[in-house]
Amino acid sequence: MKKYIRLILLSCLILIGSFLIYKIWNTTKVKASVSDAIQKLPSLMLTKLDGTSINTDSLRNNGQIIILNYFNPDCDHCQSMAKELKKDTTIIENICWLMVTSEGVEKTFRFVDSFQLQSISFLTVISDTSYLFQKAFGAVSVPSFFVYKNGSLYRKHSGECSIPYLLK
Repeated sequence: MKKYIRLILLSCLILIGSFLIYKIWNTTKVKASVSDAIQKLPSLMLTKLDGTSINTDSLRNNGQIIILNYFNPDCDHCQSMAKELKKDTTIIENICWLMVTSEGVEKTFRFVDSFQLQSISFLTVISDTSYLFQKAFGAVSVPSFFVYKNGSLYRKHSGECSIPYLLK
């Protein structure tokens, strides 16, 4: 009887170990796939807060630096970055800055209003409740930044940072 119990336990351990190895391998494969896919600016049709659409394809060849900033209105670090954006807009006035959140339009409007971001002409805020951004860029933390030059990924950063750091 003890032999059968040991055999069953050993079989369970082997199955669990195999499953864990498969999950790790699969996760690594998915991350590598996403990493390869975002080396060029992904083609996304996103919705601005006013309901109009913006296609990232139209931004690809305009020669501007494009910063995709994934954020959450409730995130303290994201709020700090919004304050920094508002503080000195001259260093980023020739940049196309897209702030993307998966939060609803109402909550995002309150965030934009509280930091007076609507006055920054080169900044576009997007409410992506369809999670298109997350599907294209994978699981991302907030705030996350993807900096593109000439349509190619120049810098990727997760967490709060200075704006000059993103551009150097």
